[in-house]
Amino acid sequence: MVLSSLLSLVIVFTCFGIYTLFPGFSAVAIAGLLSSLFPYYISIWQGLRKKQIDLSLPSVATIYLLLFLGKTNIAILYIFIILLGHLFKSVILERIKSSITSISKKLPKIAHIKRGSVDREILISEIHIDDLLLVKSGDRIAVDACLTTERATLDESVVTGESRPILKVRGDNLFAGSVNIGDYFEAKAISNSENSTIVQIQKLVTEAQNDKPPLAYAVSKYAWITTVGALLGVIIIYLITQNILLALSFWIAVVPVIFAIIVPVATTIGIALLAKQGVLVKNSTSLEHLTKASIFFFDKTGTITYGEPQIGEIVELNGSRNDILQLAASLESYSNHPLAIPILEEAKNQHIETIPLRDVETHVGQGITAFKDASKVYLGNMDLLHVENINLDKNTEMVVANWEKKGATPVFVGQNNTIIAVIILVDRLRVEAPKLFSSLHSLGYKTIVLTGDKQEVAEAIVKDLPYTQVIANLLPQGKLQEMEKKNKEGNITVMVGDGINDAPVLAKADVGIAMGGKGVDLAINAADIVLLNNDISSIPSMIELSKKTFQIIKQDVLLASVIHTITAAFVLIGAVSLVQTTIIHEISSVLVLLNILRIFRLQNTNQKKTF
Repeated sequence: MVLSSLLSLVIVFTCFGIYTLFPGFSAVAIAGLLSSLFPYYISIWQGLRKKQIDLSLPSVATIYLLLFLGKTNIAILYIFIILLGHLFKSVILERIKSSITSISKKLPKIAHIKRGSVDREILISEIHIDDLLLVKSGDRIAVDACLTTERATLDESVVTGESRPILKVRGDNLFAGSVNIGDYFEAKAISNSENSTIVQIQKLVTEAQNDKPPLAYAVSKYAWITTVGALLGVIIIYLITQNILLALSFWIAVVPVIFAIIVPVATTIGIALLAKQGVLVKNSTSLEHLTKASIFFFDKTGTITYGEPQIGEIVELNGSRNDILQLAASLESYSNHPLAIPILEEAKNQHIETIPLRDVETHVGQGITAFKDASKVYLGNMDLLHVENINLDKNTEMVVANWEKKGATPVFVGQNNTIIAVIILVDRLRVEAPKLFSSLHSLGYKTIVLTGDKQEVAEAIVKDLPYTQVIANLLPQGKLQEMEKKNKEGNITVMVGDGINDAPVLAKADVGIAMGGKGVDLAINAADIVLLNNDISSIPSMIELSKKTFQIIKQDVLLASVIHTITAAFVLIGAVSLVQTTIIHEISSVLVLLNILRIFRLQNTNQKKTF
């Protein structure tokens, strides 16, 4: 883009020399001048292919009209000025483009892998899924992978924006582009070079340039109303004054050419900066909705809590601890619910193997039932007990109630019509959660926690969260109904969650935010924004960057409109010529772009703030 602008300027200088020194070749000079406008021709053609009229068309039409009227000297100066402005815009847009493409430049060109018993060095494009990566200290990970050795220490800042060392253990997923700052380790490739997380980030940021938020449609409509008004003004001025140069000056003063790039450039910068902080925004529409939202909904487990519950106690009612763990782990082996993890890990630590079950059935929001030989076995919450018509005895009720007051989650294990144990799972509130909710309140948002837990459990967990309402005992459909209720009341809603049960609500919300580092794929796919760093404390800075991005867009529209209006007034009173009008118009475009560049400064400001 920059080179094409420079080439156009060279052509203009050459043609000016030919036109001045060799009058007999003026036709050649004019043809050369028209060819120098090829950046504009390309832009107009691309617009027509999309069934749109590019706003650079008025400038090209003005040049052709000047040449038709014999005002060649003015046309040459006009071309020189607009190409100079185009060069400046190209330099700025090139900087923006490089800020996007730099995301994937953090990938290595080669990788060390083991296939069979052979170690080899290959290009990352040759890596296949399930290849074993050999990662030395200081190396970058070539593709997304799953750690196969005991542990690894990584710098994931290129993807998550998190600069502190991150400890990974066997089975954890690793982002491509992360740096090994610990000892040598091995990992199994779970993506290839074309679909790793870091490449997907760049693709989404690039695609965001073509996405149009509601404000973009408003700006576009305003631009075309202004353009039509300018055209009518040109006709009226010419009919009254018979002065074509005056009419053209008015046209140049008023036509809002720069309006075409204000929104896509500003939102693309904002999205690229957020991506570097570990916040993946899939479209600029969600970015604008975020600035207008009034209610934040939060899932509990894995969102405001760490989602890594531990076994606090196993209340043995009928059977040995090992038998209970074996049955519970066997049932949970058919589940992908976060609460299954601590039970499966405890069984593994105790070297207890799971047993096959038959007729396994998952009851969403309740638990799992199956058959072990001729016996019906089950694992789940109180709702599942009600379905199975099983009651608790007084002592068990008291034990469960005491744990629930502390925010624990009871999981009941049963066989036939008898409860054989209660496994008490304890989750912890995220350290950053209280400060986040306080920040959201100060920003004017209402916060609501949605959970399938009992009211007592939910209230115990959220008691340290200021200004927060909790709605408990919700099945996934119930969460969806709560969201729909607020949407029907005219609220713009945001949902933050990570589990598979959150996917419908994430999709229904005006803005769905998924915890990406450990989130379930279905939830991530349903969301508009993904927190790759799993850091909910980044939400306030994300909101602020979004708000300031759209404030700058509105400032630019106002700034350009004021300059265009004042210039048009000067044209009408004869205070400025056509060339001067062109210079002022290009200066206004430069000022608009310089103001857009302030978004880059917002990143540094946000990084210094602590929410």
